[in-house]
Amino acid sequence: MAIKDPKYAIRFLGTKFLESRWNELLVLANWGLGSLTNKRGNLPPISDCSLNDSTQVTEFWGRHTVITPQLSLMRTEGQDKAFIEWRAKEYSFFHELMGLWGDHNGEVVLDYGCGPGTDLVGFLLYGNAKKVIGIDVSLKALEFASRRMSLHNIDMHRVELIRVSDSQPSIPLVNNSVDFIYSQGVLHHTSHPEDILKELCRVLKSGKQASIMVYNKQSAWYHLYVAYYEMVFLNRFKGMTVAEAFAKTTDSVDCPISRCYEPEEFIKLCEQAGFKAEFKGGYYSQLELQTLTHYKSEAIADTSLSMEHRDFLLGLSKNKYPQYNGKYAGIGGVYILEKS
Repeated sequence: MAIKDPKYAIRFLGTKFLESRWNELLVLANWGLGSLTNKRGNLPPISDCSLNDSTQVTEFWGRHTVITPQLSLMRTEGQDKAFIEWRAKEYSFFHELMGLWGDHNGEVVLDYGCGPGTDLVGFLLYGNAKKVIGIDVSLKALEFASRRMSLHNIDMHRVELIRVSDSQPSIPLVNNSVDFIYSQGVLHHTSHPEDILKELCRVLKSGKQASIMVYNKQSAWYHLYVAYYEMVFLNRFKGMTVAEAFAKTTDSVDCPISRCYEPEEFIKLCEQAGFKAEFKGGYYSQLELQTLTHYKSEAIADTSLSMEHRDFLLGLSKNKYPQYNGKYAGIGGVYILEKS
């Protein structure tokens, strides 16, 4: 059913965005619990190096990984592949900016913050990686990832799954052992992103690259959806800064840490860790594109919105996928890092 009122549509999409952030975990949770009798291959083992970590970050992502709604269970290899394709289409320019899946023939790929394994499967099936290492703080997410490997009958020698600690962010890999690092939407939720970046640099081979996504402050999400639609139009998050309100709109209001970065700010963190870094732009959520269509002009004209946000909106290019300073201005800020 079409939603005719754009104002209601934006609110609806905002709710649906939060739901879609969990949808991958919800569906995979059901699949993981239901597929125990449908395994094709062996389950790759999980190495637990977490030291019984119990930070708010670990507890939140462990708790939210396992939610079991009454949804259709995903039980086949074909369904899983279709899910991977669906996810790629949810965000405009996601695959293009992140460089998925690339050609990693003969390489070792590290997926830091792999969650339930969507990109692990992608790198193994479509990127031709020799080996993929999945690291996460959530044991339950890693268990789902392991079950997905069995669904595709993937050789266990091509997969290594490791649970790590949020409070002590060391990576249990030797120096210069990884050819490519991928981390999508993870570092902005961690307690010590600077230390994780240093560890990523340590394990990456010299001259090799990493593809990292963190939430983008130079985005329509920050300057329009949060600053205007949520805080001015709906009058929500009273007494909060925009950054504080932003953290309540991405991964549920209970998410303990959810940062966003200016490109120069995150590049500086990467350089301090030993990388050269380039900001590639931010891929768009469907909510951002809808909010731009219905609210950009209204927000620019509203003097109750601060000039910081109005100037950003005025600086966007006027096309279907607006750019700011020559880069796509979506929430998914992508950086290509290279070890010096």
